[in-house]
Amino acid sequence: MKIQHAAFRGEIPILDPRLLPENNAQVARNLDLKRGTLKPYKGVTAASSLPATINPANLWRYDEGNNGAGFWFSWGSEYDVDVVRSPIANDAYARVYWTGQDDPKMGSIAQLTTGTGPYPSAWYQLGVPAPDSGPSVAAPASRVDVPDTALETAYVVTLVTEFGEEGPPSDPSGFVLRWDDTVDNPDFGEVEVTLPAVPTANLNITMKRLYRVESGGTYQLVTELPAATGTYTDNVPSEQLGIALVSLEWDGPNAAMQGLTTLPGGILVGFFDNTLAFSEPYLPHAWPISYQLSFPDPIVAIAAISSGLVVTTTGQPWLVTGSSPEAMAQMELDVNQPCLSKRSMVDMGGYAIYAGYDGLVAIGGSEARVITSDVIGRDQWLALSPSTIHAYLYNGSYLGFTDTGSFLFTPGVGFEFFDTQADAGYYDIAEDNLYLVQGASIVTWNTGTPQTFTWRSRIHEFPPGSAGFTCGKVIAYAYPVQLTVYADGQTVLDQAVQSASMFRMPPGFTLARDWEVVLSGAVEVASVQLATSPGELV
Repeated sequence: MKIQHAAFRGEIPILDPRLLPENNAQVARNLDLKRGTLKPYKGVTAASSLPATINPANLWRYDEGNNGAGFWFSWGSEYDVDVVRSPIANDAYARVYWTGQDDPKMGSIAQLTTGTGPYPSAWYQLGVPAPDSGPSVAAPASRVDVPDTALETAYVVTLVTEFGEEGPPSDPSGFVLRWDDTVDNPDFGEVEVTLPAVPTANLNITMKRLYRVESGGTYQLVTELPAATGTYTDNVPSEQLGIALVSLEWDGPNAAMQGLTTLPGGILVGFFDNTLAFSEPYLPHAWPISYQLSFPDPIVAIAAISSGLVVTTTGQPWLVTGSSPEAMAQMELDVNQPCLSKRSMVDMGGYAIYAGYDGLVAIGGSEARVITSDVIGRDQWLALSPSTIHAYLYNGSYLGFTDTGSFLFTPGVGFEFFDTQADAGYYDIAEDNLYLVQGASIVTWNTGTPQTFTWRSRIHEFPPGSAGFTCGKVIAYAYPVQLTVYADGQTVLDQAVQSASMFRMPPGFTLARDWEVVLSGAVEVASVQLATSPGELV
């Protein structure tokens, strides 16, 4: 008769402790089980500190892969922020865009990191509005008689930022007749254009562009002027007009937009209420209303995966596919699992995982399913407070933090639980480091000294009188290892094992039916054995 455990595995909470597979655990805490051993997870180490003026619940870093030497951006618990870099390759301004801090925002890295922090310290509102009014026009009083070649002309104005971002046009002016200089008529049909004022919002408007349309044609560029310019005399010949107006539908993003995410092809995507919105490719300031998609239920979270965009709602999830923002297709997925926490959504590479009512839901391709249904029951799952989860990809596993602690889920392995708590996190893919916020400190996950682990075996049932365990052995890479043995719920042994040598069990428990083994410590353990005779030990 023998109890032996090696190739250790994690928890399967849905199963009764008597029905667990041989090496799965009732309790597996602070453990890295990838090697099959009981290897203690490391604690955290300090990486940086944040100004004490904020209690951050959102974390992001510019300059990934620089061992934490970049700029830390953080936001308080009143915000739920999503950040992306400029989709433009080698962006000269190194622009950053984010949603969730009131209206959508952006800025160059130089602007965002002015002063000593907290960062971002300054920004602009994302998007360029149309002028509040259209231009007005008038013909000069000194005009000669209008020639037969005169054309009906109207004007619009657009606003342009320091970064060259152009907004949608103003309302058009009234029509006025104008003409070019000719031999027969040497006087230009000049037009006096009064330009609309620039809005006073935090928009970084530096220029205005004046466009002209002639006799039902296309608006074409007349000139670009400093933003403060109030009037302009148009004497530009028709043949010298510039490029056609392209920003007719380049509205700014909705003020309530959140969930900012990058798609292939330089497209940004976000959502508000039950509406999904897309930007023009490589133009993060331009969000045409015609590119929006609506859903039956409010959107909770989105994630870009290889097969498309996962959209979770307060109802069923969806998959949105397409290569251009004007031609996106929606497909409802057949799983009744609303998303309980926006920050639980994690892009796992080829699929995404989020927290639903019945457990973790995975969406890959066009399929969606609850991947923890055979591991944890609904009541057990809800007891973990899934609505509070913020989660991250870590070494191919799903690492979640809740108000009750933290856990790692790996398909085929089970759950591993940890004592570590955090307010926010940021995974640096270049470094393969997970940074966490604890109070006003930034720490790195699993980089410190080994934590104290606990692993509790399944309940082993033996006929009364048959389990006369007399000895045991713990094989570890270092010692001591704390070993506790329970028989019918009573403590049989509780001692620090100091070596790989055999130890003796106390007598008197031969009639016990239910046996459990608990290992704890801060060293790596390969196996544990209990036997009825020394000859059974290996």
